[in-house]
Amino acid sequence: MITSKNNKVPLSIIIPAYNEEERLPSTFDAILEWSNNTSLFNVEFIIVNDGSSDRTSEIVCRYIKKDARVRLIEETHVGFMNAIISGFKQARYPYVSNMDADCAVHPREFENLFRYLDNNTIVMGSRILRGDLPPIKGKSIFRRIISWGLALIFYLFFKCKVYDPQIGFKMYHRDNILHILSKLSMEHDGIKSAEIIVKAYGLGLSIKEIPVIYHHDENSRCVPKGIKSIKVVWEALCALFRLWVHSYQEYQKGNLIRIPIRGVALIKLFLLKIKS
Repeated sequence: MITSKNNKVPLSIIIPAYNEEERLPSTFDAILEWSNNTSLFNVEFIIVNDGSSDRTSEIVCRYIKKDARVRLIEETHVGFMNAIISGFKQARYPYVSNMDADCAVHPREFENLFRYLDNNTIVMGSRILRGDLPPIKGKSIFRRIISWGLALIFYLFFKCKVYDPQIGFKMYHRDNILHILSKLSMEHDGIKSAEIIVKAYGLGLSIKEIPVIYHHDENSRCVPKGIKSIKVVWEALCALFRLWVHSYQEYQKGNLIRIPIRGVALIKLFLLKIKS
């Protein structure tokens, strides 16, 4: 375990933000209060402004003047996961993590995740696994169907034994995540969270998923509305299918040391039909 001079663990927390001027002040108040009181971590907060058109950047700069632990990275509108990746690459500390701008999972949960990090490459929260925690409130039936459906498809397609690959609350050793990022190849931004999990498994690395307290917000920018939600779900399914095919091909090429997919016979048949 690496510790800083004050015997606290140095942790970089990456927070992607796109037009989050309304939620950022309350999120900053919560995370800075926690970081002042945690006895475990010495924290830097890296806010990645993903090309916002509102006052997101201005609000972050206001907090930078108050607290040296806050940093700002400006990006064009590259997408949620690409913004997180940008933060990972510029993190200063040997342990890195990411959370959402709406503070759906409070950073105090990182204290629980960290207990498992010495024995795992990735430790991640889960909205699907609940353990002794209460069920998540406020989710519409439609959102529950989407969440459970995508989680089931991922579990059936891949051997990672992860139920909630898309959650925006994960923790890594910085060197490990940078190594995994160098292996990513999918263009679809939304599927990169799942691809990180699949690639880690294929590289022989270990993943731990644990329940976290999660506060669902129907107004979150991660939750599409109306007809757009159907389009987003369809695009995610198509990207997941491409990841399934591509992961098998990567294993065949020797780029992965263990096969990360289920249904090998089915995919062989599919690829045979494509060639013919």
